[in-house]
Amino acid sequence: MTGLTSFRGSVARWRGRTRRHPRLVLAMVILLALLIAGRLLTRPGARFGPRDGTWLRVQINRDLYVGIDPSYPPFAEWTPAQIVGLEADLAREIGRRLGAETHILIMGYDGLYDSLYIGEVDMLISGLRVDRGQSNWVHYTQPYYDAGQVLVSRAAAPFQNIRELDGKTVGVEIASAGDLAARQWKRRLHALDVVRFTLPDDAMQAVLSGEVDTALVDTVSARLFLKQHSDLVMAEKTTVPEGYVIAMRKGNFRLSREVDRVLARMISDGTLEALVARWL
Repeated sequence: MTGLTSFRGSVARWRGRTRRHPRLVLAMVILLALLIAGRLLTRPGARFGPRDGTWLRVQINRDLYVGIDPSYPPFAEWTPAQIVGLEADLAREIGRRLGAETHILIMGYDGLYDSLYIGEVDMLISGLRVDRGQSNWVHYTQPYYDAGQVLVSRAAAPFQNIRELDGKTVGVEIASAGDLAARQWKRRLHALDVVRFTLPDDAMQAVLSGEVDTALVDTVSARLFLKQHSDLVMAEKTTVPEGYVIAMRKGNFRLSREVDRVLARMISDGTLEALVARWL
């Protein structure tokens, strides 16, 4: 009750001051309006705000520079003719939809962010995950591929979720993210036997032989292995997601917005899934 009385008193005093000093109130209203107008006019992309010079160059010169490390097939691989792979095709399709020619610059994985920072490239498409240490200046898109850990089982006895494995045996690649996840779930379930293998293919081969009920491996290995073994199936969703994203400078706000839009359309119209199916 005391708080309500105090609030009512403050309102009454404010009303009294506005009646006694109408010019002050008018000045405050004008100042607030000027601040709002200034913010609207100087925000990125507004009439008097900062411009995205990279986007202007892409529109004028019709070129797009993409940094890729071509040492990770089938995502990117060097050939005498050109860089090929899922990420190379993705880069070229983004350029086409932006009305620009894509130029792929070959670089080592450790130098990717440096090349983006100094403006050598406009974007990076090279198996990158979201790096919180770079998020103050880097804009990341939504994932274009989930390379996380997924369950692979026999088609006759599929598993969609690791919660279904109580009393079962799961094969994993030793020291992988799947190995860590299986160890964590082993403590949650009543009984889960974890068998470790040197390679993901070994774990999936153990599913075929009946040594384990299912394997928890990365989606790249799973997709490639399943192309040769139709009696195995992959779960619809990953148990441990690991999204690959495109990286751009936050200062290139217009380019980032357009690439986000293009990528969303490629996902909705099935183009991205077709690229994935072509290479994996």
